[in-house]
Amino acid sequence: MGEILVNHLVEHLKLSNRGAKPKAAEDRGGHLLRYTKAPCLIAEPFFIDNNSDLARAQENLDGLAAAYAAAIDEVSQIV
Repeated sequence: MGEILVNHLVEHLKLSNRGAKPKAAEDRGGHLLRYTKAPCLIAEPFFIDNNSDLARAQENLDGLAAAYAAAIDEVSQIV
């Protein structure tokens, strides 16, 4: 699921692919992983403190939402 989401976000944002990284319950964001029964992903598609990354994301928010939706649709086809 993570790889699918990363691929869609990278394709839309045209930023470097830093890859999907597994997280443990003890890591930052672990509360979500620990207390959610459904499969979940934590997406951080760009660095908000990087002005050019943030600007690229803000250029087309509908496209960013569409990238998330396309990833969800692709995952739903294989689950």
